[in-house]
Amino acid sequence: MLAEIVTASMLQGVLNEITGLLPVIIPVTISFIAIRKGISFLIGTLHGA
Repeated sequence: MLAEIVTASMLQGVLNEITGLLPVIIPVTISFIAIRKGISFLIGTLHGA
């Protein structure tokens, strides 16, 4: 039933949206990981002092 509803143009639209969001998602993800690692480093340094 779902195969009758979903068309190739619908899937193409979804793919276009995902590729359009990649330039935003990748830097945000990298920044989030960097901030987490930085906070973890600072906490570890303060516990060691």
